[in-house]
Amino acid sequence: MFVKKNVRFCTYAKSCCFAVVRPVLRLFSGGIQIQKIMVYFLQMEYNNFPGNGGNVTMRKVFNGLLLLFFIFVWILFFRVLKMDYGRSPQSAGDYRFTFISPFANAGYWGSIAYGMKAADELYHTNTKFIGFMESEPERMSEAIRSAACSEPDGLITAGNSDERVIAALKDAASQGIPIVLIDNDSREIDRLCYIGIDDYEAGRLAGKDMAAAVSGPVCAAAIIGSASNENQRERLRGFEDELALRPGCFVETVMEANYSLLAFREMLPRLLRDNPRINAIFCAEGYSSIIAGEILNAMGPEYDDIQVVVFGKTEEILNHVASGRYYSTIIQESDQMGNLAVEALRQYQDGIAPEQDTIYIDSISITRENLEGVNIYESEGVIWHLYNGNLLPTPQREN
Repeated sequence: MFVKKNVRFCTYAKSCCFAVVRPVLRLFSGGIQIQKIMVYFLQMEYNNFPGNGGNVTMRKVFNGLLLLFFIFVWILFFRVLKMDYGRSPQSAGDYRFTFISPFANAGYWGSIAYGMKAADELYHTNTKFIGFMESEPERMSEAIRSAACSEPDGLITAGNSDERVIAALKDAASQGIPIVLIDNDSREIDRLCYIGIDDYEAGRLAGKDMAAAVSGPVCAAAIIGSASNENQRERLRGFEDELALRPGCFVETVMEANYSLLAFREMLPRLLRDNPRINAIFCAEGYSSIIAGEILNAMGPEYDDIQVVVFGKTEEILNHVASGRYYSTIIQESDQMGNLAVEALRQYQDGIAPEQDTIYIDSISITRENLEGVNIYESEGVIWHLYNGNLLPTPQREN
Protein backbone atom coordinates (compact mmCIF):
# COMPACT_ATOMS: atom_id res chain seq x y z
CA MET A 1 0.00 0.00 0.00
CA PHE A 2 2.87 2.37 0.88
CA VAL A 3 4.60 1.67 -2.43
CA LYS A 4 1.45 2.28 -4.48
CA LYS A 5 0.89 5.65 -2.85
CA ASN A 6 4.47 6.72 -3.49
CA VAL A 7 4.27 5.54 -7.09
CA ARG A 8 1.17 7.71 -7.51
CA PHE A 9 3.06 10.63 -5.95
CA CYS A 10 5.96 10.26 -8.36
CA THR A 11 3.64 10.11 -11.36
CA TYR A 12 1.75 13.14 -10.11
CA ALA A 13 4.98 15.08 -9.48
CA LYS A 14 6.20 14.20 -12.95
CA SER A 15 2.97 15.39 -14.58
CA CYS A 16 2.93 18.66 -12.62
CA CYS A 17 6.53 19.37 -13.46
CA PHE A 18 5.89 18.92 -17.18
CA ALA A 19 2.70 20.98 -17.08
CA VAL A 20 4.27 23.95 -15.31
CA VAL A 21 7.86 24.04 -16.56
CA ARG A 22 7.69 22.82 -20.17
CA PRO A 23 5.71 25.82 -21.65
CA VAL A 24 8.13 28.27 -20.04
CA LEU A 25 11.20 26.37 -21.18
CA ARG A 26 10.00 26.54 -24.76
CA LEU A 27 10.44 30.34 -24.67
CA PHE A 28 14.19 29.91 -24.58
CA SER A 29 16.60 28.36 -27.03
CA GLY A 30 17.85 25.88 -24.46
CA GLY A 31 14.35 24.66 -23.67
CA ILE A 32 14.56 21.45 -25.71
CA GLN A 33 17.78 20.30 -24.05
CA ILE A 34 16.42 20.99 -20.56
CA GLN A 35 13.23 19.10 -21.35
CA LYS A 36 15.33 16.09 -22.35
CA ILE A 37 17.26 16.29 -19.09
CA MET A 38 14.03 16.56 -17.13
CA VAL A 39 12.56 13.56 -18.91
CA TYR A 40 15.71 11.57 -18.22
CA PHE A 41 15.76 12.31 -14.49
CA LEU A 42 12.08 11.77 -13.92
CA GLN A 43 12.01 8.57 -15.96
CA MET A 44 15.05 7.28 -14.09
CA GLU A 45 13.48 8.06 -10.74
CA TYR A 46 10.23 6.43 -11.77
CA ASN A 47 11.89 3.25 -13.08
CA ASN A 48 14.05 2.85 -10.01
CA PHE A 49 11.29 3.57 -7.56
CA PRO A 50 10.41 0.82 -5.02
CA GLY A 51 7.78 -1.34 -6.61
CA ASN A 52 9.30 -0.94 -10.09
CA GLY A 53 12.37 -3.04 -9.48
CA GLY A 54 14.49 -0.34 -7.85
CA ASN A 55 15.45 0.65 -4.38
CA VAL A 56 15.91 4.46 -4.52
CA THR A 57 14.20 6.59 -1.94
CA MET A 58 11.83 9.50 -2.21
CA ARG A 59 14.74 11.78 -1.26
CA LYS A 60 16.43 11.07 -4.58
CA VAL A 61 13.23 11.93 -6.46
CA PHE A 62 13.06 15.20 -4.60
CA ASN A 63 16.75 15.93 -5.21
CA GLY A 64 16.34 15.28 -8.92
CA LEU A 65 13.40 17.68 -9.19
CA LEU A 66 15.26 20.24 -7.12
CA LEU A 67 18.27 20.02 -9.43
CA LEU A 68 16.07 20.61 -12.47
CA PHE A 69 14.48 23.60 -10.79
CA PHE A 70 17.85 25.25 -10.13
CA ILE A 71 18.98 24.56 -13.71
CA PHE A 72 15.79 26.20 -15.01
CA VAL A 73 16.21 29.25 -12.75
CA TRP A 74 19.84 29.65 -13.84
CA ILE A 75 18.93 29.61 -17.54
CA LEU A 76 16.03 31.98 -16.99
CA PHE A 77 18.25 34.43 -15.12
CA PHE A 78 20.96 34.19 -17.77
CA ARG A 79 18.54 34.82 -20.64
CA VAL A 80 16.87 37.81 -18.99
CA LEU A 81 20.23 39.30 -18.04
CA LYS A 82 21.49 38.89 -21.59
CA MET A 83 18.38 40.55 -23.05
CA ASP A 84 18.72 43.47 -20.65
CA TYR A 85 22.38 44.09 -21.43
CA GLY A 86 21.74 43.71 -25.15
CA ARG A 87 19.17 46.51 -25.17
CA SER A 88 20.42 49.87 -26.42
CA PRO A 89 20.04 52.88 -24.10
CA GLN A 90 17.74 54.62 -26.62
CA SER A 91 15.37 51.69 -27.05
CA ALA A 92 15.00 51.53 -23.28
CA GLY A 93 13.52 55.02 -23.24
CA ASP A 94 11.26 55.40 -26.27
CA TYR A 95 9.16 58.57 -26.55
CA ARG A 96 5.75 59.27 -28.07
CA PHE A 97 5.37 62.33 -30.27
CA THR A 98 2.30 63.64 -32.12
CA PHE A 99 2.36 65.50 -35.43
CA ILE A 100 -0.81 67.48 -36.08
CA SER A 101 -0.73 68.56 -39.71
CA PRO A 102 -3.03 71.13 -41.35
CA PHE A 103 -3.51 68.62 -44.18
CA ALA A 104 -3.24 64.86 -44.66
CA ASN A 105 -1.75 64.17 -48.08
CA ALA A 106 1.04 62.39 -49.91
CA GLY A 107 2.63 65.60 -51.13
CA TYR A 108 4.28 68.28 -49.04
CA TRP A 109 2.80 67.27 -45.67
CA GLY A 110 3.20 63.57 -46.41
CA SER A 111 6.86 64.18 -47.16
CA ILE A 112 7.30 65.91 -43.80
CA ALA A 113 5.68 62.92 -42.09
CA TYR A 114 7.96 60.62 -44.09
CA GLY A 115 10.99 62.42 -42.64
CA MET A 116 9.56 61.94 -39.15
CA LYS A 117 9.01 58.26 -39.84
CA ALA A 118 12.66 57.86 -40.84
CA ALA A 119 13.75 59.74 -37.69
CA ASP A 120 11.58 57.46 -35.55
CA GLU A 121 13.57 54.47 -36.77
CA LEU A 122 16.85 56.26 -36.08
CA TYR A 123 16.02 57.65 -32.65
CA HIS A 124 13.71 54.86 -31.41
CA THR A 125 10.71 57.16 -31.08
CA ASN A 126 7.09 56.82 -32.14
CA THR A 127 5.31 59.67 -33.92
CA LYS A 128 1.60 59.65 -34.65
CA PHE A 129 0.41 61.55 -37.74
CA ILE A 130 -2.92 63.40 -37.47
CA GLY A 131 -4.26 65.46 -40.35
CA PHE A 132 -7.29 66.89 -42.16
CA MET A 133 -8.61 66.69 -45.71
CA GLU A 134 -9.41 70.42 -45.73
CA SER A 135 -8.22 73.49 -43.83
CA GLU A 136 -10.20 73.41 -40.57
CA PRO A 137 -8.68 75.62 -37.83
CA GLU A 138 -11.45 74.86 -35.34
CA ARG A 139 -11.03 71.11 -35.64
CA MET A 140 -7.26 71.53 -35.61
CA SER A 141 -7.50 73.30 -32.25
CA GLU A 142 -9.66 70.43 -30.98
CA ALA A 143 -7.09 67.92 -32.19
CA ILE A 144 -4.31 69.78 -30.35
CA ARG A 145 -6.30 69.77 -27.11
CA SER A 146 -7.15 66.09 -27.54
CA ALA A 147 -3.50 65.23 -28.17
CA ALA A 148 -2.43 67.23 -25.11
CA CYS A 149 -4.81 65.19 -22.94
CA SER A 150 -2.89 62.04 -23.88
CA GLU A 151 0.29 63.73 -22.55
CA PRO A 152 2.68 63.03 -25.44
CA ASP A 153 6.41 63.55 -24.97
CA GLY A 154 6.34 66.18 -27.70
CA LEU A 155 4.02 67.94 -30.13
CA ILE A 156 4.84 68.95 -33.72
CA THR A 157 2.59 71.19 -35.78
CA ALA A 158 2.54 74.18 -38.10
CA GLY A 159 2.13 77.64 -36.66
CA ASN A 160 -1.22 79.27 -37.25
CA SER A 161 -2.61 82.75 -36.69
CA ASP A 162 -6.10 81.47 -35.86
CA GLU A 163 -6.90 82.43 -32.26
CA ARG A 164 -8.38 79.01 -31.48
CA VAL A 165 -5.24 77.19 -32.61
CA ILE A 166 -2.99 79.63 -30.75
CA ALA A 167 -5.01 79.19 -27.54
CA ALA A 168 -4.84 75.39 -27.82
CA LEU A 169 -1.07 75.49 -28.35
CA LYS A 170 -0.59 77.86 -25.41
CA ASP A 171 -2.58 75.51 -23.19
CA ALA A 172 -0.48 72.54 -24.34
CA ALA A 173 2.72 74.46 -23.61
CA SER A 174 1.44 75.40 -20.15
CA GLN A 175 1.07 71.66 -19.43
CA GLY A 176 4.78 71.25 -19.99
CA ILE A 177 4.50 69.60 -23.42
CA PRO A 178 7.46 70.63 -25.63
CA ILE A 179 6.27 72.03 -28.96
CA VAL A 180 8.17 72.23 -32.24
CA LEU A 181 6.65 74.39 -34.98
CA ILE A 182 7.39 73.67 -38.63
CA ASP A 183 6.58 75.34 -41.97
CA ASN A 184 4.95 78.37 -40.34
CA ASP A 185 6.10 80.10 -37.16
CA SER A 186 4.01 81.59 -34.35
CA ARG A 187 6.29 83.47 -32.00
CA GLU A 188 3.55 84.06 -29.44
CA ILE A 189 3.69 80.31 -28.67
CA ASP A 190 6.13 79.12 -26.02
CA ARG A 191 7.71 76.74 -28.51
CA LEU A 192 10.91 74.76 -28.28
CA CYS A 193 11.97 75.92 -31.75
CA TYR A 194 10.79 76.62 -35.30
CA ILE A 195 12.10 74.57 -38.24
CA GLY A 196 11.52 75.61 -41.84
CA ILE A 197 12.71 77.88 -44.61
CA ASP A 198 13.22 81.62 -44.28
CA ASP A 199 10.01 82.53 -46.08
CA TYR A 200 11.00 86.14 -46.72
CA GLU A 201 14.22 85.07 -48.43
CA ALA A 202 12.34 82.37 -50.35
CA GLY A 203 10.00 85.08 -51.62
CA ARG A 204 12.96 87.19 -52.73
CA LEU A 205 14.38 84.16 -54.53
CA ALA A 206 11.06 83.81 -56.38
CA GLY A 207 11.19 87.51 -57.24
CA LYS A 208 14.64 87.14 -58.77
CA ASP A 209 13.40 84.23 -60.87
CA MET A 210 10.40 86.23 -62.05
CA ALA A 211 12.58 89.18 -63.04
CA ALA A 212 14.79 86.80 -65.01
CA ALA A 213 11.79 85.15 -66.68
CA VAL A 214 10.12 88.34 -67.92
CA SER A 215 12.02 90.47 -70.38
CA GLY A 216 10.86 93.91 -69.32
CA PRO A 217 8.42 95.22 -66.72
CA VAL A 218 6.68 92.69 -64.49
CA CYS A 219 2.98 93.04 -63.71
CA ALA A 220 2.33 90.09 -61.45
CA ALA A 221 -0.66 88.41 -59.85
CA ALA A 222 0.20 86.74 -56.54
CA ILE A 223 -1.79 83.73 -55.34
CA ILE A 224 -1.86 82.83 -51.64
CA GLY A 225 -3.83 80.25 -49.71
CA SER A 226 -4.76 82.44 -46.76
CA ALA A 227 -3.75 85.93 -45.69
CA SER A 228 -3.75 84.69 -42.10
CA ASN A 229 -0.68 82.48 -42.69
CA GLU A 230 2.50 84.29 -41.76
CA ASN A 231 4.70 82.16 -44.02
CA GLN A 232 2.75 83.19 -47.14
CA ARG A 233 2.66 86.83 -46.07
CA GLU A 234 6.45 86.70 -45.70
CA ARG A 235 6.91 85.06 -49.09
CA LEU A 236 4.73 87.73 -50.68
CA ARG A 237 6.63 90.50 -48.88
CA GLY A 238 9.96 89.14 -50.08
CA PHE A 239 8.64 88.78 -53.63
CA GLU A 240 7.32 92.36 -53.67
CA ASP A 241 10.54 93.77 -52.19
CA GLU A 242 12.65 92.03 -54.81
CA LEU A 243 10.48 93.26 -57.70
CA ALA A 244 10.54 96.78 -56.29
CA LEU A 245 14.31 96.88 -56.89
CA ARG A 246 13.61 96.88 -60.63
CA PRO A 247 11.87 99.69 -62.54
CA GLY A 248 8.36 98.93 -63.70
CA CYS A 249 8.10 95.67 -61.74
CA PHE A 250 5.33 95.25 -59.18
CA VAL A 251 2.48 93.06 -57.91
CA GLU A 252 -0.77 94.15 -59.52
CA THR A 253 -3.14 92.07 -57.38
CA VAL A 254 -3.15 89.43 -54.63
CA MET A 255 -5.72 86.63 -54.81
CA GLU A 256 -6.63 84.50 -51.78
CA ALA A 257 -7.69 81.01 -52.94
CA ASN A 258 -8.35 79.50 -49.47
CA TYR A 259 -6.70 76.21 -50.49
CA SER A 260 -9.64 75.34 -52.73
CA LEU A 261 -8.73 73.92 -56.13
CA LEU A 262 -12.31 74.29 -57.31
CA ALA A 263 -12.41 77.96 -56.35
CA PHE A 264 -9.02 78.59 -57.94
CA ARG A 265 -10.14 77.06 -61.24
CA GLU A 266 -12.91 79.66 -61.37
CA MET A 267 -10.97 82.62 -59.98
CA LEU A 268 -7.80 82.55 -62.10
CA PRO A 269 -9.41 82.77 -65.59
CA ARG A 270 -11.65 85.59 -64.39
CA LEU A 271 -8.69 87.42 -62.88
CA LEU A 272 -6.65 87.22 -66.09
CA ARG A 273 -9.53 88.33 -68.30
CA ASP A 274 -10.27 91.28 -66.02
CA ASN A 275 -6.58 92.29 -65.86
CA PRO A 276 -5.15 91.82 -69.37
CA ARG A 277 -1.83 93.50 -68.54
CA ILE A 278 -0.84 90.76 -66.07
CA ASN A 279 2.16 88.94 -67.54
CA ALA A 280 3.34 86.96 -64.51
CA ILE A 281 1.83 84.69 -61.84
CA PHE A 282 3.43 83.94 -58.50
CA CYS A 283 1.91 81.04 -56.54
CA ALA A 284 3.08 81.33 -52.94
CA GLU A 285 1.60 78.01 -51.81
CA GLY A 286 1.35 74.44 -53.06
CA TYR A 287 -2.29 73.96 -54.01
CA SER A 288 -2.50 76.67 -56.65
CA SER A 289 0.99 75.70 -57.83
CA ILE A 290 -0.28 72.28 -58.88
CA ILE A 291 -3.02 73.38 -61.30
CA ALA A 292 -2.08 76.90 -62.46
CA GLY A 293 -0.29 75.46 -65.50
CA GLU A 294 -3.21 73.22 -66.38
CA ILE A 295 -5.62 76.19 -66.22
CA LEU A 296 -3.38 78.38 -68.39
CA ASN A 297 -3.01 75.64 -71.01
CA ALA A 298 -6.79 75.24 -71.15
CA MET A 299 -7.27 78.99 -71.63
CA GLY A 300 -5.53 78.96 -74.99
CA PRO A 301 -2.31 80.13 -76.70
CA GLU A 302 -2.94 83.83 -75.98
CA TYR A 303 -1.82 83.12 -72.39
CA ASP A 304 1.32 81.16 -73.29
CA ASP A 305 3.59 84.14 -72.63
CA ILE A 306 2.54 84.49 -68.99
CA GLN A 307 5.51 83.52 -66.82
CA VAL A 308 4.85 81.45 -63.71
CA VAL A 309 6.93 80.90 -60.56
CA VAL A 310 5.56 78.50 -57.95
CA PHE A 311 6.35 76.58 -54.76
CA GLY A 312 6.62 72.81 -54.37
CA LYS A 313 7.76 69.66 -56.15
CA THR A 314 4.78 67.47 -56.95
CA GLU A 315 4.83 65.48 -60.16
CA GLU A 316 2.55 68.04 -61.86
CA ILE A 317 4.78 70.96 -60.86
CA LEU A 318 8.00 69.33 -62.02
CA ASN A 319 6.37 68.36 -65.33
CA HIS A 320 5.36 71.98 -65.89
CA VAL A 321 8.93 73.11 -65.19
CA ALA A 322 10.26 70.51 -67.62
CA SER A 323 7.83 71.65 -70.35
CA GLY A 324 8.62 75.34 -69.80
CA ARG A 325 5.09 76.20 -68.67
CA TYR A 326 6.61 77.21 -65.32
CA TYR A 327 9.83 79.17 -65.29
CA SER A 328 10.81 77.84 -61.87
CA THR A 329 9.64 76.33 -58.62
CA ILE A 330 11.02 77.06 -55.16
CA ILE A 331 11.52 73.85 -53.22
CA GLN A 332 12.67 72.79 -49.79
CA GLU A 333 13.65 69.41 -48.43
CA SER A 334 10.44 68.91 -46.50
CA ASP A 335 11.41 65.45 -45.24
CA GLN A 336 14.47 67.07 -43.64
CA MET A 337 12.13 69.41 -41.79
CA GLY A 338 10.25 66.45 -40.30
CA ASN A 339 13.46 64.65 -39.48
CA LEU A 340 14.89 67.65 -37.63
CA ALA A 341 11.66 68.13 -35.68
CA VAL A 342 11.80 64.61 -34.24
CA GLU A 343 15.52 64.98 -33.58
CA ALA A 344 14.95 68.22 -31.65
CA LEU A 345 12.29 66.63 -29.43
CA ARG A 346 14.36 63.50 -28.85
CA GLN A 347 17.42 65.52 -27.82
CA TYR A 348 15.28 67.73 -25.59
CA GLN A 349 14.01 64.63 -23.78
CA ASP A 350 17.64 63.61 -23.34
CA GLY A 351 18.39 66.98 -21.73
CA ILE A 352 19.82 68.74 -24.79
CA ALA A 353 17.98 71.94 -25.74
CA PRO A 354 18.21 73.33 -29.31
CA GLU A 355 21.11 75.74 -29.76
CA GLN A 356 18.81 78.08 -31.72
CA ASP A 357 15.11 78.74 -31.45
CA THR A 358 14.89 79.13 -35.25
CA ILE A 359 16.40 76.47 -37.51
CA TYR A 360 16.34 77.33 -41.20
CA ILE A 361 16.61 74.82 -44.01
CA ASP A 362 17.56 75.80 -47.54
CA SER A 363 15.12 77.01 -50.19
CA ILE A 364 16.24 76.16 -53.73
CA SER A 365 15.20 77.49 -57.13
CA ILE A 366 14.60 74.73 -59.70
CA THR A 367 14.45 75.56 -63.41
CA ARG A 368 14.79 73.42 -66.53
CA GLU A 369 18.56 73.79 -66.23
CA ASN A 370 18.88 72.10 -62.82
CA LEU A 371 15.74 69.94 -62.84
CA GLU A 372 17.57 66.66 -63.34
CA GLY A 373 17.81 64.66 -60.14
CA VAL A 374 14.96 66.44 -58.36
CA ASN A 375 12.49 63.91 -56.97
CA ILE A 376 8.83 64.36 -56.17
CA TYR A 377 7.61 64.25 -52.59
CA GLU A 378 8.14 60.86 -50.91
CA SER A 379 5.58 59.57 -48.42
CA GLU A 380 5.61 55.79 -48.74
CA GLY A 381 4.50 54.02 -45.58
CA VAL A 382 2.98 57.10 -43.93
CA ILE A 383 -0.44 56.45 -42.37
CA TRP A 384 -2.53 59.48 -41.51
CA HIS A 385 -4.98 59.39 -38.62
CA LEU A 386 -7.80 61.62 -39.81
CA TYR A 387 -9.37 63.57 -36.99
CA ASN A 388 -12.69 61.79 -37.64
CA GLY A 389 -11.03 58.56 -36.53
CA ASN A 390 -10.36 57.04 -39.96
CA LEU A 391 -6.97 55.97 -41.27
CA LEU A 392 -5.63 57.26 -44.58
CA PRO A 393 -2.66 55.28 -45.92
CA THR A 394 -0.55 57.06 -48.52
CA PRO A 395 0.12 57.48 -51.35
CA GLN A 396 -2.67 59.86 -52.19
CA ARG A 397 -2.56 62.37 -55.03
CA GLU A 398 0.25 64.81 -54.34
CA ASN A 399 -0.73 68.21 -53.08
